[in-house]
Amino acid sequence: MSRKVEILVGLFMVLVICSVLFLCFRVTDPTSFSSQSSYRVYAVFDNIGGLKVRSPIKIGGVVIGRVADISLKSSDNDVYKPYVTLSLDSQYDKIPSSSALSIKTSGLLGEQFIDVNFGMDQDMIADIDALDSDNATNNTKSATPAYFKEGFVVNNTKPAMVIEDLIGQFLYSSNHSSDKNKSTDDNQQENNNNNQNKE
Repeated sequence: MSRKVEILVGLFMVLVICSVLFLCFRVTDPTSFSSQSSYRVYAVFDNIGGLKVRSPIKIGGVVIGRVADISLKSSDNDVYKPYVTLSLDSQYDKIPSSSALSIKTSGLLGEQFIDVNFGMDQDMIADIDALDSDNATNNTKSATPAYFKEGFVVNNTKPAMVIEDLIGQFLYSSNHSSDKNKSTDDNQQENNNNNQNKE
């Protein structure tokens, strides 16, 4: 009888360990540890909210890289801004340099990630600029690369939406509007009283 109990307990423990390992692999995404070649791009944000190192970078919901580092830097030694290092898989090397980066949240309280919104191709921008002037094509091509590449700094970013700030703005605006309605009602009541006194 005790031998049978020991075997059942052992099988249960093996099942528990396998379940824990399965959950760990589901949460950590083991494919992110593979040694794929990548290149680094940098982005400057006003506010990164709860973005963390190893947060995913996505295009249309597909993970194309991870956040490698987050630091605070100043370009003019006056204003410090979050400086995010992005490690992108090298197979995704045709992302236009005019693309915008925004920090979004998975669901209401999920993890934050960087979403890449495709910009226009430099050739298209050059064609549009060529309609305005003949020299715009050469200036545009020499100013910025056509696609993201190693060391490129993205300044076209949108800050994270912080839920606490949104709630605070909502409460302030609702409180401010109720105070305004109360003062309007008081003024109207006072005007009515004055009119009745005149009659």
